[in-house]
Amino acid sequence: MTINSKVLALKYRPQVFEDLIGQNVVVETISNGIKTQKTGNAYLFTGIRGVGKTTTARIVAKALNCLNGIENLCKENKCEHCESITNSNHIDVLEMDAASKTGVDDVRDLIEFSRYGPTSAKYKIFIIDEVHMLSKQAFNALLKTLEEPPIYNNGGSLKFLFCTTEIKKIPITVVSRCQRFDLSRVKSTELFEFIKKVKDKENGKVTDDALKLIVKLSEGSVRDALSLLDRILVSQEKDKEINLNIAQKIFNYLNKSTLIELFRY
Repeated sequence: MTINSKVLALKYRPQVFEDLIGQNVVVETISNGIKTQKTGNAYLFTGIRGVGKTTTARIVAKALNCLNGIENLCKENKCEHCESITNSNHIDVLEMDAASKTGVDDVRDLIEFSRYGPTSAKYKIFIIDEVHMLSKQAFNALLKTLEEPPIYNNGGSLKFLFCTTEIKKIPITVVSRCQRFDLSRVKSTELFEFIKKVKDKENGKVTDDALKLIVKLSEGSVRDALSLLDRILVSQEKDKEINLNIAQKIFNYLNKSTLIELFRY
């Protein structure tokens, strides 16, 4: 798949900490921890859909293993580790979807795999998405390894990066062993400026009012905003600007103020 054929949510997915929008406190805290080599055994990222939980986890994995270090984290010309992590095929950075692997046997396999040191990187990293889907037995099997992860001969260790939209479903025994980061909804002003830049890069003709509608409908989710912008740009006719009225029709959006006026009459 070429970069131009990707959907906007993939094409403009952040590759370094500076690309993340609306998560300044989280970025600063994690960056300082890595710079001072005071990293936790496990990180837990929680928040609504599309605010950058899995993306942040991947960037942390890069920051820990990048050959250039966190100060010069690869953005354009990626080192072998950053390139492999971006493509989700790094041998020492395992991504697992807990929605499809929920059982205790899956976690036991993971723990057994963790006993062996990393092949090429310094840190062996497990990124577990939708971690709240794990069974109670699976969580219990993880506890010991979470608290005392193996230390490898190269001086590196095992890191867990958990992502979830349902923090309340995760046992407190697991949460207490993690550094928890709550990713907030992105502010409307920041989200508007971001999708406006994306629109300009894609040579789209969309009015600011239509973009503000996208921001409103996305409810602080960057991925939702990019998906809606993608939908508008695909439906755009040649040399025709998408205004608010056209956008409302595309999204089948009912303006509530119009409905209120109708009731008044």
